[in-house]
Amino acid sequence: MATSDSQGGVVVVTGASRGIGRQVCINLLSSSTQLHVVAVGRTRSDLSSLAHTCDNSSRLVIVAGDIADSATQTQISALLQTLKLPVLAVVNNAASVTPTGPLLDTSASEWAHLLSTNLTAALVLCSTCIDALQESRGRIINVSSSASQRPVPGFSAYGMTKAALNYATQALALEYPKVTSIAFYPGVVNTDMNQAARQSAAAYAADPRTHLDTSALTAKLSDPIPVDLPSAIIANLALRADPSLSGHYVTYSDDEMHAYHSPPH
Repeated sequence: MATSDSQGGVVVVTGASRGIGRQVCINLLSSSTQLHVVAVGRTRSDLSSLAHTCDNSSRLVIVAGDIADSATQTQISALLQTLKLPVLAVVNNAASVTPTGPLLDTSASEWAHLLSTNLTAALVLCSTCIDALQESRGRIINVSSSASQRPVPGFSAYGMTKAALNYATQALALEYPKVTSIAFYPGVVNTDMNQAARQSAAAYAADPRTHLDTSALTAKLSDPIPVDLPSAIIANLALRADPSLSGHYVTYSDDEMHAYHSPPH
């Protein structure tokens, strides 16, 4: 699925420091000589490394900060006003998987952290961009999880925030029909987050209060897919997702995603 060089505009990608978000930025910048990317991540050194990796880094604008902080959101808003480009898409990829463990071990402060990172920050960013997205008939891609579909031992708090994000995606599709809003599950991907999840799953299984068989979860986390496929799909969805997908929860392995497999160019 090729992108025309005439496709000028900007895509905002959160969680861009590493893993999926980083590769999405690389794919987007390679797709058009007119496209700009605002890459948001907590680690400035990783964002600087991303800039050095990209031959077209002049079109990459980095924002180092926690997406859940109002100062980071304000900086993004100011940058978009400075760029004066159509906002084509927002990719809400930033997320926290911790805390893990038994659901009722989650403290009030941990709930606040999870919700602010995995849900509230995404909605605030969408709010910042919604007028521009409606004008461009753009797209919102909310990166979700299979844990949103059913409880996963040790990851229930995380899964609940992703279930809420799926609901928000449906609401956005209903209330803002000019914008295509999609919840996308990228699969179990070979990233730092997956490695952390494997360690958490092992700790949960070793908890003396745990009486559930977690072998299936451990096996799933131990067989991740490369970052390339889901990143290519996300980049393509950000640029040209069919409006008929709006409000849907889709997965990287769905048949309807085959048309979005190749990195955009």
